[in-house]
Amino acid sequence: MQFLNPEWFKGFWLVLAVVLFYLSVSRRKKALLTRFAHVQSIATLTRSHSSGKEFLQKSLLISAFILILLALAQPQWGEIQKEVQRKGREIVFLVDTSLSMLAEDVEPGRIEKAKLEMKSFLRKLHGDRIGIVTFAGSGFVQSPLTLDYDAFLLFANALQVGYIPDVGTSLSEAIQTAIKSFPETKQKHQAIVLLSDGEHLEGDVETAIREAQKANVRIYTIGIGTLEGAPIPLRNDQRKIIGYKKDRAGEIVITKLNEQLLKEIAKQTGALYSPATPGERELEWMYEHIGGLDIKEFKQQVVQERENHFQLFLATAIACILLEMCIGETKGGKAVEA
Repeated sequence: MQFLNPEWFKGFWLVLAVVLFYLSVSRRKKALLTRFAHVQSIATLTRSHSSGKEFLQKSLLISAFILILLALAQPQWGEIQKEVQRKGREIVFLVDTSLSMLAEDVEPGRIEKAKLEMKSFLRKLHGDRIGIVTFAGSGFVQSPLTLDYDAFLLFANALQVGYIPDVGTSLSEAIQTAIKSFPETKQKHQAIVLLSDGEHLEGDVETAIREAQKANVRIYTIGIGTLEGAPIPLRNDQRKIIGYKKDRAGEIVITKLNEQLLKEIAKQTGALYSPATPGERELEWMYEHIGGLDIKEFKQQVVQERENHFQLFLATAIACILLEMCIGETKGGKAVEA
C-alpha cells in the first residue's frame, strides 16, 4: 500500500489532541460530580447513564476522523494497465552554457536562473514532448524529446557551464541542432525556447533564422541577464571566488544582456521575447502563445497505475458517524428527557 497525499497524516496530531481533550473533560466531569454530591447520590443520579455507550460514541467519532484522514491521503494498492494517448506540442529548450552564463547579475545566477525558468515552464505543460539542447562553441543534445518529465528534470538539474568547450557561442549551429532534434520538420506543433544572455553570438544567425522559418519552428527567447551587466566570477573547487575573467588587456570583462538580438530572433520566427523576471510571469503568456500551435498525437503508451481505494475508507467513516448518531447515552438506548 502507498499513499498519494501522505501530507494529510499531519492531521493525526489533531486526533491526538481530541483524545487528550476527551480524557481531560472526563476527569474534570468526575471531579465536579464528586464536589457536587456524595458518591452514593451520584450513583443514583447517573444510574441511567451508560459509560460504555458514551465511550463507544467517542470511539466511533475518533475512528471516523482517522478514516477520513486516510481517505484524504488516497491509499493505493493493486495495479491497473491503461492505454494513454498523449497529445501536445514538441518543445526544445535551447540553453546557453557559455562562460558568460556564470555572471550573477540575476538571482541566483544566470545558468541557475535558466534552470529555474525551465522547471517553472515544465509545471505548465500537459502532454507536450520536451527536450534540451545546450550550446557554447557548438550545439549538443542534452536530453532528446521525451514525455518523461522526471527524466527531463534530471538532465535540467545536471546543466553546468563548461561541459562544452567555450570557443565562442555559435547560436547558428545550436539552432540547427535544435531543429534537427525534432523527428519531423515543417510541422506547426514545434517550438524552441532559447534561454541566453545573447552576448557574443557567433556564426551566421540570419541563416539559422531562415532555417527555422523554413522548418516552421518558432523560437521563443528569454533573456537571462541585465542590460547593466556583471563580471564573470572564476571559482575554485570549493566554489569560492578567486577572481574574475579578464580580457587580453587585463581588464575585467563585463558581460551584458543583448536584448536586441534576442528580440529580433523571436520576431523573425513569429514568436515572443521576454527578459527573465523573478516572478516568471513571462512564462504564462509565452505558453499561452505556444498554445496557438497545432496539437500532435503522440504514440499511444501503456502505463501501469495503482488503484485508488479512498472510497472504502470514506464509506466506513460515514458508517461510523451514522452509527454514533443512533447510539443513545442511556442504558435503555434513549436519551433522558428533561
